[in-house]
Amino acid sequence: MLPHALVVPAGAEGDGVVGEHDEDQEHGAEPARPPLTAARAREMTAGLREAMDDVRRSAAVLAARVRDAHAARVWLPLGHSSWESYCAAEFGISRAQAYRLLDVARALAAIHGAVGAGTETSRTLFQPVP
Repeated sequence: MLPHALVVPAGAEGDGVVGEHDEDQEHGAEPARPPLTAARAREMTAGLREAMDDVRRSAAVLAARVRDAHAARVWLPLGHSSWESYCAAEFGISRAQAYRLLDVARALAAIHGAVGAGTETSRTLFQPVP
């Protein structure tokens, strides 16, 4: 059985229209499905919102841990000669990816410093790391 994304929508094989597509398809989204009920749309939106919040929290935790590990120079007691060799050996990532992690950590810290402590975004993106 083909994954859903590879299945041709019913009726699309012989519709006679070549090159016609909607805006969603231009951006890689699946073709439109039959209309949802408002309740199902709210349910799906809530699930999407929850997943986005999870990603934001995970990114903030990762950024804080990367920043802390780099500041502590964790690679030295583990016998690595540099941050990049540590990241390659421990996580299988390239030099560019290792330094990109640091860039993300620094950018999130800068954003956190610029955002007021009482805003919802600040609480969501930058929760303390245990």
